[in-house]
Amino acid sequence: MFGTDAVHGVNNVPAAILYPHNLGLGAAFDPALTREVALATAQDMRALNMGWTFAPVADVGRDPRWGRFYETFGESPWLVADQVGAAVDGLQAGGVAATLKHFTGYGLPSLGLDRANAEISARALHEVVLPPFRAGIRAGALSVMANSGSVNGVPVHASRALLTDLLRGELGFGGLLVSDWNDIERLITTYRTHTDLVRAAAASVNAGIDVYMVPNSVEAYQNALREAVQSGLVSEARLAEATLRVLTFKARLGLLDAPLTGSGVLGDHRDLAKRAAAATLTLLENPADTLPIRKGRVLVTGPAMDSAAIQLGGWSVNWQGVGKGNVPDVPKVATLAPALKASAPAGVTVSALPETKRPQLLTAAKGADVIVVAVGEAPGAEWQANNPALSLPDGQITLLRDLLATGTPVVAVLMAGRPLILPADMQSRLSGLVMAYLPGTQGGAALADALYGRAGFPGRLPFTWPDSLTQVGLWSDRPAEGAGETPLPLYPLGYGLDYTTSVARDLTVTPAPDGMTAQATLTNTGEKAGTVTVLLRASLPASGALQATSRPVGVLRAVLKPGESRAVQVTVSRERLSSWVGDAYGPGAWQLLPGAYTLIAGDGKATLTLP
Repeated sequence: MFGTDAVHGVNNVPAAILYPHNLGLGAAFDPALTREVALATAQDMRALNMGWTFAPVADVGRDPRWGRFYETFGESPWLVADQVGAAVDGLQAGGVAATLKHFTGYGLPSLGLDRANAEISARALHEVVLPPFRAGIRAGALSVMANSGSVNGVPVHASRALLTDLLRGELGFGGLLVSDWNDIERLITTYRTHTDLVRAAAASVNAGIDVYMVPNSVEAYQNALREAVQSGLVSEARLAEATLRVLTFKARLGLLDAPLTGSGVLGDHRDLAKRAAAATLTLLENPADTLPIRKGRVLVTGPAMDSAAIQLGGWSVNWQGVGKGNVPDVPKVATLAPALKASAPAGVTVSALPETKRPQLLTAAKGADVIVVAVGEAPGAEWQANNPALSLPDGQITLLRDLLATGTPVVAVLMAGRPLILPADMQSRLSGLVMAYLPGTQGGAALADALYGRAGFPGRLPFTWPDSLTQVGLWSDRPAEGAGETPLPLYPLGYGLDYTTSVARDLTVTPAPDGMTAQATLTNTGEKAGTVTVLLRASLPASGALQATSRPVGVLRAVLKPGESRAVQVTVSRERLSSWVGDAYGPGAWQLLPGAYTLIAGDGKATLTLP
């Protein structure tokens, strides 16, 4: 059995179609699309005789400084849970074993640094961290990967409380548990919690690890495990248990009957990749209706205007992204500048100049009617992608300032795996700001359609966008501070503009066997067709502990023609309305509290009292 990180398509294969990273799919708020992308990925994997992917990431993205933020589906636990369940379903419908990672707490690293220790209370563990993993397990995920980091000072790879008591006991997972890369050895070298490989191997296997992923020295690990068994540190019963899980895992994939016999032919999924990229695009600013571009001279520039590396991000051909390491292959990618040129409507002329030719660029900028500048982060993964300042490179800030100084309207397209903080004076002077996330192979083509108005901007932010570094940690479900102050972010979770306008009204809530059903009327009040996406939030009764002002519990979504209205409903399960009740220390438990539950969707508001 070969496992691989196929996290946005079969991303280690240069010829494969790559899709938006998870953060972009989270912005689409469309689990059916996520399932479709996962299924196409699985089909390509099976064609190449790969049956096991280390995906999806089920961590919540709570700190945008973290280098793996873009691998998450966003910040809101229950909305992420919907995406994770859909990804597992799509992958395994295609005959590939899904892996929930990284169990658990990996998405809450201290200081936003990859693999840093996470301090997590029992309440935060249950209300924030576990819902996406629970959803993936219910969807039938065949494997789980352990968190490379530590929780409350204990490396997860040595934590029986997390890997056995919690994962297998409380959550009921019965599949295969795999380590992350070489992480048993890190118990000695990085965390220094164990003195030698014998004790480290024993601790990890006894904690619940069934398979050690790629130890740097296989022989050393085998010898250490043998010694651990012979000395009584690991029982033969535990080895038999792990072996049975491996064999069961293979049996569920049919490998005990016959090997994989893939065709070797990758599917042509370009249409799906473009549709997925289009669904993610989020318009943040358009104060003077500069967009859509319908006529005039367009100047395109910026480091991301024709860069496969920036557009695809990390985990693309190479672990750190295209052009990194010793992998020279660059996949075929529809980038922004060529797409704007090739598909310009009548009356629009497009020219492109690199930012390195600054004198010629500024001269051309003064003669243009609009400048489209594509900026973004260099590709990276894990700790190499940490961004402690949440900033663009200094050279790109200078480029934006130079272009704004010409007086020509500037539309910035941001290709990045997180919210980035622009200087306030610069942000207020932009004529347009588009968040494109890391949109994949067809991202440039999808962007061209949106900028020209052939398509809209259906994406909505799957995270809270801070207006400064001091607001990191200001999540949509954060309780009011002790003084009652609730700072306002630059953009809230669910924010996004479009070429049309919409409203949600007439929210009603009725009891249902597993919770309650909410229904609202969504109306497209503008003159263009568009996707109306409204987050459903719930305010819960007092529980004896701090409660979020409102908790996102679902999504109401519809594609509507101009003037069209549609009633949309969603069922909110009891667990999404439940609270983890308990004191600061000591036991806790899920409870559906009696009292008034107020649900809000757009302009609609309704209250239901539960006994």
